[in-house]
Amino acid sequence: IERMPGIVLEARRRLTIRQLLTARPTAAGLIYFVKVNSPLTVASPQVETYAKTENAVTFTVASATVKTIATWVPASKQVLDDVSELEGFLRTSLPYYVNRLEETQILSGDNTGENLNGLITQSMAFNTALLSGSAGWTRIDQIGAAIEQIASIDEVPPSFVAMNPTDWWAMRRTKDSFGRYILGDPQSQGSPTIWDLTPVSTNSVVAGTFLVGGGDPAQCEIRDRMEMQVEISTEHADFFTRNLVAIRAEKRLALIVQRPQSFIHGTFATSPA
Repeated sequence: IERMPGIVLEARRRLTIRQLLTARPTAAGLIYFVKVNSPLTVASPQVETYAKTENAVTFTVASATVKTIATWVPASKQVLDDVSELEGFLRTSLPYYVNRLEETQILSGDNTGENLNGLITQSMAFNTALLSGSAGWTRIDQIGAAIEQIASIDEVPPSFVAMNPTDWWAMRRTKDSFGRYILGDPQSQGSPTIWDLTPVSTNSVVAGTFLVGGGDPAQCEIRDRMEMQVEISTEHADFFTRNLVAIRAEKRLALIVQRPQSFIHGTFATSPA
C-alpha cells in the first residue's frame, strides 16, 4: 500500500476583501473618530466695508469597538503525535475559517452583539433613478450608475466592485449586437476592469447583489488589535487528565468606516424607477 503524504484539503474560498482595504494596528479596544456633521456653507461675495458673512460647522463623534473572531477544536495528544500532518493541518485550517468569517463580517456584519458593522450594512442604497428604462440597461450600466451616484455627492471615488461569481461571469459573457464580448476577448491576458474599477469575484457577496467602494483610508480602514494567533493548551475542563488539547485560532480587529456614503450597495435585479 502506498500512502501519499499530507492531507487533501476541502474546497476553500479565495479571500480577497481584506487586501482591498487599508489595515494598521491599534493598541485600544474602542476607537473614536470625529467627523463633520453639519458642514461649512459655500462662501459668498462680500460688499466692501460691510461685515463678512459668518460661517459655522458642527461635528459628531463616532466609534467602533474591537471585536474578536475565534474558533477552536479538541484533539488528543496521541493523535497529534501519531499523525504528523494533523497538527500542521489544524494550524493552517483554523486560521482560514477565522479569516473567512472576518471577510463576511467586513462585508455584511450587522453591528449587533459581537458582529462588526460591515461595509454593506453602512453603505448607501443604489439609486435606481439613475437608470433609464426606455434606453435599456445592463449590469455594466448599473455599476457605472453607482459610480455616478458617488461622484454626484463629491465623495471619494471608488476603486473596486465586489460581486458574486455568478454575476461576474454573467457580466463577462455580455455581448454586443455583433456577438462580441463587451469586457474583452476571452483569449486576452489579465482581468478586465469595469469603468476603471477592479472587479472582485467572491462568494462572500450574495448572488444578485454588488458593492461599489474603495480602500482609501479616508473611506474606511481595518484596525488590527491582535494579529492571528494559534495556540495549543490543555487548560480546558478535564483535558489534562484525558490527554486532550484544545487548539484555538483567533484575531481581534475593528472596522472603521469614516465615509459610508462612498459605498453603494444594490441588486442586479433592480429596475429603473
